Amino acid sequence: MLKRLLTSVTAAVIAAVLVVGQIPAFRADAILFTPNATVQSDAAILMNTDIGEIVYEKNADMKKMPGSLVQIMTALIVLEECQDISGTKVTAKEDMYEVFENDEYPEDLRKADIESGEALTVEDLLYAMMLTSSIEASYMLCDKFGDGSQDKFAEKMNAKAESLGMTNTRFLNGTGLYSARQLTTARDMMLLLDYAMKQPRFEAIACANSYTPSVATAYDKRDLWAWTHSNLMVNESSEYYCEGVRGIKTANTQEGGRCIACKGSRDGSNYLLICLDSSMQDLDGNNHFYHLEDAKNILEWAFVHLSPQEILPANTQLGEVRVNNAEEEDFVLVKPTEGFSCIWCDTTDIKSVQKIYNWPETIDAPVAAGDKVGTVTLKLSGETLAEIDVVAASDVKRSFWKYNLSEIPGFFKSKYLRNTWILGIVLSLLYIGGCIYFAFRYHEERKKRAAARAGHLRNQSR
Repeated sequence: MLKRLLTSVTAAVIAAVLVVGQIPAFRADAILFTPNATVQSDAAILMNTDIGEIVYEKNADMKKMPGSLVQIMTALIVLEECQDISGTKVTAKEDMYEVFENDEYPEDLRKADIESGEALTVEDLLYAMMLTSSIEASYMLCDKFGDGSQDKFAEKMNAKAESLGMTNTRFLNGTGLYSARQLTTARDMMLLLDYAMKQPRFEAIACANSYTPSVATAYDKRDLWAWTHSNLMVNESSEYYCEGVRGIKTANTQEGGRCIACKGSRDGSNYLLICLDSSMQDLDGNNHFYHLEDAKNILEWAFVHLSPQEILPANTQLGEVRVNNAEEEDFVLVKPTEGFSCIWCDTTDIKSVQKIYNWPETIDAPVAAGDKVGTVTLKLSGETLAEIDVVAASDVKRSFWKYNLSEIPGFFKSKYLRNTWILGIVLSLLYIGGCIYFAFRYHEERKKRAAARAGHLRNQSR
């Protein structure tokens, strides 16, 4: 039993050591920078998808109504569940139009001129929904893949949101129809968008500039069904045009304001952007597209001022550490186990990053290349960016003579020597005490024997 216990403990210790050895250097969240223009939207978040890190955020965890941005989740679920989007057809039902007519905010609804009885493929409906926010298309898809129930489809949306870690999101429908309880955050929507963009077919559909279903001619709707993306940033003739931007999704609701989710790519840099709840009108009561202004300003700032920068190259020689009892050179150069790079804003001096070295003044030989010596901590304005292990860059052998000579003074100061002396004295005293005791006994025995012999002689003489 004891043997098995010792074996188990030993195995656990070895496993723990191996795991500890594999723990990566600490890295903080990405560095956040601020655009050089005022952001009108209540909440916004920008992710650099090349490194998968957030580089700007504003009220990213504030709950907001997403409007038709929920259709991103609708499209995602449909694409994951439908194996044949170009061959599966859905027919528009009469009863859905009653829902639209009775909606609390009918002016928020965006329609794609799909009428009752018309049949389109799932692919057609996905394009109509993502490009134009078509309420008919989104309702038809939710009905089809919610087994005839909008509520059941919403349950699928919430289950997916939970699996993606969207902890501050609650979906009530997949169409974007008004509900004060349908809430999300910019951070949650970025989790969703980042995931959706990696799924087959999603980006091709959500980022198309225009689309016309093949049945448009049969229904005599060639012009009505020539759907174009509602994101004016992709339109070269628009004042909001921004080179490198691709569509994805817009939303415009009286209660939730204007929202946008888009992608931006330029000069090898790729970004995803979410802006939530900008005002629908200016101070004079005129319609104004603040969400498009925000998106353009943020992305232009990112394209111009943000770029990957190597803050600490992996092969950097950080300094040298003295080595005790070295055979030849009495020092070793040290370097980081890995470099540190991040997205950096050129308006911030890269020299403002502090490098704090944490290692002893001296170490003992022998030293092997790759042995951990300490750490280097990178800080910006008091915030830790990374803590990286520092290792020896080369081997340093131990000198036999230097080592043994260095051990002599220590030997005489050693607690083991002191304890040995004490033990020797105690044993010596015990030995001396034993000798005295046995000598005394021997002497007494001789006296007794001598007395006995004398008594015996006297008895004989009589």
